[in-house]
This record gives sequence, structure tokens and C-alpha cells, in this order.
Amino acid sequence: MKHFISFLVITSLLFISCRPKTQSNFQSESSEQTGENYSLPEEYAEEVIVVGKVLNREFYPKEKELTLIIPFFREMGNKYCAPILEDDSFSFRFPVFAKLREVSIRNYAEHLYVHPGDSIYVEIDFKDMFHPKVTGDTEKLNQEILAFTENAYYYIQNYSIKYGLDFDNFEAELKKEYNFRLERRNEYIQKHKPMQDVILFTEELLKQDYYCAILRYVSDSQQRTRKEINRYHALLPEINKLYNKGILSARLYDIAEEVIHYISYGAALKNGKYPSLEDVMSIVGENALNQYLCANAVANSMRANDTLALVERRAQYDSIVKMPHLRAQITQIYNQTKSYLENPQPVSDNLLYGQFHEDAKLKTPMPYMEPIYEMLEKDCGKVIYFDFWARWCPPCLAEMEPLKQLRSKYSTEDLVIYSICGSEPKEEWEECLDKYSLRNRGIECIYANDFFGKENYQKIRNQWKIHSLPYYILVNRKGQIIDFGSSARPTNPRLRSRIEEAVKETK
Repeated sequence: MKHFISFLVITSLLFISCRPKTQSNFQSESSEQTGENYSLPEEYAEEVIVVGKVLNREFYPKEKELTLIIPFFREMGNKYCAPILEDDSFSFRFPVFAKLREVSIRNYAEHLYVHPGDSIYVEIDFKDMFHPKVTGDTEKLNQEILAFTENAYYYIQNYSIKYGLDFDNFEAELKKEYNFRLERRNEYIQKHKPMQDVILFTEELLKQDYYCAILRYVSDSQQRTRKEINRYHALLPEINKLYNKGILSARLYDIAEEVIHYISYGAALKNGKYPSLEDVMSIVGENALNQYLCANAVANSMRANDTLALVERRAQYDSIVKMPHLRAQITQIYNQTKSYLENPQPVSDNLLYGQFHEDAKLKTPMPYMEPIYEMLEKDCGKVIYFDFWARWCPPCLAEMEPLKQLRSKYSTEDLVIYSICGSEPKEEWEECLDKYSLRNRGIECIYANDFFGKENYQKIRNQWKIHSLPYYILVNRKGQIIDFGSSARPTNPRLRSRIEEAVKETK
């Protein structure tokens, strides 16, 4: 079991990037990974129905659809997109796999609570976007929570305290701001006299933000001082209680990830190596929170296109993770990843041409992608590797030497490498080329703003879902995107094997 868990935590820590991590979903068609599709848990699987209407749509006529998000770990939540129809209506159907769960309609209703089988109606006024109206099942619950979260009573999720403070000053500032938030909540309770469940929910929301602020502060402090800080280990039992209240909010996933960063990095500073997940869970010592830690590690392994980690060690995973909402999401990610591994073509077409097409020549008009198409045409029949990076991104710079080593291993007739930098000013990019000896190495070094144009480069990043750096895309000889994401980096041994497979394919 320890071998399994050690592997998972190494995988999850391997792919650190300068911004929130993004999934890597593809692998060569010749992958040997196998495994059956897993079925979703039945508990709490009854679908929720959310319908609604947009008022005063003329204020934002370009808004064509709404996005409902069921939170999970970073960049892994389920997103449901629904068009705003001609009569200004919209609708969503989805399972929640929890007794009570927070979901959000992005930008318009960030805190909605639903039970399995609920049917609710949401009215969104584009003239007054911060006050959606909810009716139907859980009407009173949602209206009272929205009265708290969508008004000034809920100050803001993230604390504004500067992380550079010493412990005493940080804790004093934290206590001051937390007390202010409690005062605002008391004002809300006195004015609105909400139901007992809402009194509990609002209390828990403030606690979650409070502990998240502590964890982020201590993680930042460890990075700055390069010393382990364990003074907040005593808070872990209290943090675990957040997971036993029956309130499944988005913030719980953030807190679990912050616990991993805090414990793992501190232990690495103390012992000179990163701990296994089993070691981390031993330190935490709390069942509910540990289920989240294990689920996070399993999910991260699949973000790196590894389905075997779950297939081969299913018994160990089953012994740890019991919560239906965690198991449901892991199952969905596993089945999606397995599908991508078996057939990357549909999603490759989506990324390159804008839609899922069997015939990749049927393109959605995207003129900003023309330079990419020209690259693919020029290097047709070769394996192509794109490296997106920035001067201000330490993980990007750490991959420069491995990138050169990768370049030296293959002929330019087999592997083409594009190094694409979008950070400003251009002079710093040129300094990097000299500092890391990237010129005349058989690596196509591109300054994105000049080559694509600044606006077009941002559109390409959006189309390819490049929300974190470094970011990599691997294209095989057939022109298929077979891997992408921050995990597809030169130092990842599995990336090397994928390139090896792609190079061996016939042209």
C-alpha cells in the first residue's frame, strides 16, 4: 500500500506550475494502459434540475450561455454549459452524489445549495446580477444564503492580509479581520433572522475561509524561509471537523489542497525529500480529511494520463475513500481519461479546429489559429512538441536544460520542438535565450507577441486551455494532439516514453 500511495503523491507533486494546474488528458494510441470502465455510486445519484430565465438580456447581448459548476479539486470540477434560448430560458440536469452540495452558476449565483432530486428555478437579472432569485425546492434555504453571500454581509472569501508578516502580526491581523466578518454575519442574522441551517452554513463558510487563510500563509512562509513550520499542525483536528458537517462546499477542496502543500513541503524541508501520501495522512490523522487527500492524489495521477494507478491498486483506494461525491468524481475522471487514451482524435480535433469532427478539415472559423496550422503543415509527418513558458515562471526555467537534452536525443526530422514565450518585455526573453543557450540548438525559439500577435496569442491560449505555465502540447506524426498540460514536461519520464512511441510510428 505504501508503494501505491508514494507513487500517487510523487505524481501529484511532480507537476507544479506557476498558476492553477490544468489537466493533461491525452496519450499515444499505442498506450498499453488498460482497465474496465467503473460504474458511478448509486448513493445520492438522483438528478437535480435547475431551470431559469434571464431578465434584461439586452444589457449583455453577447452572453449566449451559462456555466454551472460542480466543484472538485482545482481545474477538475464538472462544468455544464447551457445556452440561453430565444425565450431567455436555460436549464441544467446533473447528479450531485451528496446529501447537500454547493454548486454555482458562474458569475451570477456562486453559492447555490441542492439536494439530490431537487428542482429549482433561478431568475437572473442582468441589470442586478448580484441578486439572483431562487424558487422551488430549497427556496428558503437558497434565498437566505444568497442574502448573505451576494450582499456585503459576506465580506470576501479570500483574506487581504499580506503574507510577509511574522506570526504574531499575521495572527493579530487575521483575528481582527475574522472578528469583523463575524460582526457582519451577526448583523445579517439580526436583520434577516434566517433558518437554523443557514445559521450553521454561514458560520461554516467563515471558518473555512479562516483556515484556508492560515494554510496559505504558512505555506508561503515555508517557501520564503525554507524552513519547516509545524505550529499549525494542532489545527488539523479542527480543520477535519469542517468535513463532518454535511455541508459540501467548494472551499473544502481548496483547504484539502492547502493541507497537502503545507504538510508535504514542510516535511520535505525537514527531511530533504517529499513524503509519501501515507506519511502525510499519518500526520493529519483524521479520516474525513484523509479521504480528500487520497482522492486528490488519485485524481492527479489521472491528470497525467495514468489510469493504471487506480486499476492496479483499486483495493487500497477502496479502503480509504468512502465518500460518494469523491468516488463519483474519481470514477468520471477515470472513465474520461481511459476514453481519451483509447481515441485522442475527437478531442484533438476540438482543440485544433474548434469542434468534434470525424473529418478534421471541417474547421470552425478561427483565423488566429492559422499560424498553428502552418506549423502543422510545414512539419507534417513529424512529431511536434510545443513548450509554452514565461520568464517569470521558475518551473518553466527549470525545464530548459531537460528540454535541450530531449532535443539532443532525436533528429530534427523526427521531432520538432517549438519554444514559445509570451512574457514581456521582449528583451528578457532574449536574455533567457542567451542564459540557457537555447539559440542554434535545433529548437524553434518564438516570441509569441511578435509571431502570433499579442491578441491572437491570448486567443490561442484560451482555445488550448493554457491557464497555467509551463504548458506543453505533443502532436504525433498523424497531426493528433496526444498529450497536453503542465504534466507533459521534459522531466516527466512518461512524457519521454510517449515521444518515443510517437517517433517510432510510421509517417
